[in-house]
Amino acid sequence: MTLVDRVRNICVSPNTEWPVIAQERTEPATLVTSYLLPLAAIGAVASFIGSSMLRAVLPFGGLGGGIISGLIGACVSILLTIIGCYVIAFIINALAPTFGGRSDFNQAFKTSVYSYTPGLAAGVLLIIPVLGWLVAMIAGLYGLYLLYLGLPVMMQSPKEKAVGYTVIVVVASIVLWFVVTMIMAVLGFAGMMMRG
Repeated sequence: MTLVDRVRNICVSPNTEWPVIAQERTEPATLVTSYLLPLAAIGAVASFIGSSMLRAVLPFGGLGGGIISGLIGACVSILLTIIGCYVIAFIINALAPTFGGRSDFNQAFKTSVYSYTPGLAAGVLLIIPVLGWLVAMIAGLYGLYLLYLGLPVMMQSPKEKAVGYTVIVVVASIVLWFVVTMIMAVLGFAGMMMRG
């Protein structure tokens, strides 16, 4: 299945796509190189181009920073997206028994990555900074719904526990986002994180 087909299927028909994903034997490293990395790179490059264009039209050079810092920011954003998916997968996996599910890191990683698909796919719109950021936020909310649908299928937890499982994973993810934002701020790339 191509990357475009998977993005379309998980976003448009998640109820039929999650069982397909659950049956696939995809190692995390393969999923990173064939799916997560390309999607994360699209958003990072679009954000870099969008912010560069914004700097070009604003008086006095706009938001500051040059090409090198923008490229470094894009690379850091990609790296932190990948790390974030691994950390969220660890959270999903660790919580599975608590919510009546089965621990399986590969399944947890697929759940983490594919739930993040709408936000990653919307990253292409970051070429238009404000609009892209808003659309990515809305797409991220849809990703939470995908997580809710995917947890019972992927981690074999009872459907009646999916809401609690999802909420705990989301709260842990929000805490993770704040930590990542602080790391980016210390490194000088907080604006990059806020854009995507």
